[in-house]
Amino acid sequence: MSNAPSNYPLVWPAHRPRTKASARVKGGFVADKRSVTLAAASDKLEDQIERLGGRLPVLSSNIELRMDGRPRADRAPPADPGVCVYFELKGRPMAMACDAYTTVQQNIAAIANHIDAVRRQARYGVASAEESLQAFAALPSPSVIALGGRTAWQILGIERTNSRRAVNAAWRDRAEIAHPDKPGGSDAAMAELNAARDAALKEIDA
Repeated sequence: MSNAPSNYPLVWPAHRPRTKASARVKGGFVADKRSVTLAAASDKLEDQIERLGGRLPVLSSNIELRMDGRPRADRAPPADPGVCVYFELKGRPMAMACDAYTTVQQNIAAIANHIDAVRRQARYGVASAEESLQAFAALPSPSVIALGGRTAWQILGIERTNSRRAVNAAWRDRAEIAHPDKPGGSDAAMAELNAARDAALKEIDA
């Protein structure tokens, strides 16, 4: 999809509240009678979007990708397990996000199962899948727009975190390069860095 958010790091959709870390639950989604793996959850999500008629999916999370575009399973779990899948449905951009669970794979599985449930409900003829998913029409994140299409975390050069100290430390590190008094720095670069810090802190406090 055009102007799609990045796979990594996580690009959370606008106006979607975050789940506090203390409120997240373990989750019980399984595959082959075992706790669902990252690969199995990703496969099911891809299959459900295809069955729905969705196109050009982009799965955004804080897990790095392999060369084939799938999430890597050989890294430590990220501090922020949230995920969002962006795709087109009959030409309309959609964004479905979940961070209710403590692991990335459980959140991916939750979205896949939600789409499956919507598809099943559509068989009753009360509402189409498109009508049921209207609430997930994608809106661009105000902070992403303000930062020229990049997230605050990309500009700060760190993974999304709930630590204000980590944000400020990253800002100080980047300021050593971006500050107009430094070689290669500029007022514009420093202004962008300041905006990224402010956006990151605002997201943490939300």
